[in-house]
Amino acid sequence: MPLLRRELGTGPSGLSAREAARRLAVYGPNEVRRKARTSLGRELVRQLVHPLAMLLWAAAALAFVADIAVLGWAIVAVVIVNAAFALLQERQAEQAVETLARYLPEHAWVIRDGQPSAVESRELVPGDLLVLDEGAKVPADARLTDGGIEVDLSMLTGESAPAERIAGPGLAGAPLLQEPNLVFSGTTCTGGQAQAIVFATGDHTELGRIAALSQRTQRDPSPLERQVKKVAWLIAAVAVAMGAVFLVAGVAVGLPLTDSLIFAIGLLVANVPEGLLSPSPSPLEYELSPAKALWSSG
Repeated sequence: MPLLRRELGTGPSGLSAREAARRLAVYGPNEVRRKARTSLGRELVRQLVHPLAMLLWAAAALAFVADIAVLGWAIVAVVIVNAAFALLQERQAEQAVETLARYLPEHAWVIRDGQPSAVESRELVPGDLLVLDEGAKVPADARLTDGGIEVDLSMLTGESAPAERIAGPGLAGAPLLQEPNLVFSGTTCTGGQAQAIVFATGDHTELGRIAALSQRTQRDPSPLERQVKKVAWLIAAVAVAMGAVFLVAGVAVGLPLTDSLIFAIGLLVANVPEGLLSPSPSPLEYELSPAKALWSSG
C-alpha cells in the first residue's frame, strides 16, 4: 500500500484541491462517455440492402409486374417490419451505456486537504482518498487502505451475495474482480467503513471498459458472420438464377406470364431461410449483460 501511495502521491490528508484540479485537467472527468448515435437513415439502409432482403425486394417487384399488388405490398411490408425490428434491437442495445451511466453516484466523499468533503463524482481523480460506508455507491475503481466493507458486485459478476473487501495485500495471480482489497466503480457498499485510494477513473475503470465495449462501432466480423454473409449471397444468387430459369422455361412451354411470375416469386421467397434475414448479432447484445461482457473480454 505504501507503494501505491507513493505512485499516486497520496498522503494521509489526501490530495490538495489544487492538485486534484490539475489531475482533473490531465485525466478528464470521471464519467461514462457516450458516443454519438449512428445515423438512423444509414442503419435503415443497411437493413434494407441485406442480400436476403434484396431477394424479397426482387420478389415484390415481380409481384407488381404480374399485377398482383396485394402480394407485392405484403412482401414490402415484411421487409420493412423486419428492418424496423432489427433497428429496435440495436437501439435497445445502445441504451446499455445509459444504464451503465446510472450506476455512478452523483457525489462522493473524499478527503482533500485533510478534510472530508463531498465532491461531484465526475471530479474524482486518481489518487483521491475515498471515504466509503454502508449504502454508498463506489464512484471509481479504488484500493482499500484502511478498514473493511462488504460490496454488492452483482452488476459485474452476477453474484447476489456481497463480497468482503478489506485493506491488506493483494493475492498474486488472482483475477481482478477477486482481489480482496479492490472495489469497483458502480458497485454498492452494503456494510462496513473504509478508506480507499482511487487508481482508475472514467474510461479506465471496469465500468468504463464495459461501456467502451458497448459503444464499439468498428470491429472485424467474426468467422461465423463472414460465413453467414457468404451463404446469404450464395442463396440469393442461386434463388435469382432459379427464378430466371423457371420464368423463361414457363413462358417457353406456354404457361401464362402471370403464372410464371407467381412461380418465380414463390422460388425467391421460399429461398429466404427463416432467421437469416436479420443481420448478425451486434456486440452490444453482449454488453447488455455487463458481467458477460467483462468476463468474455478477458
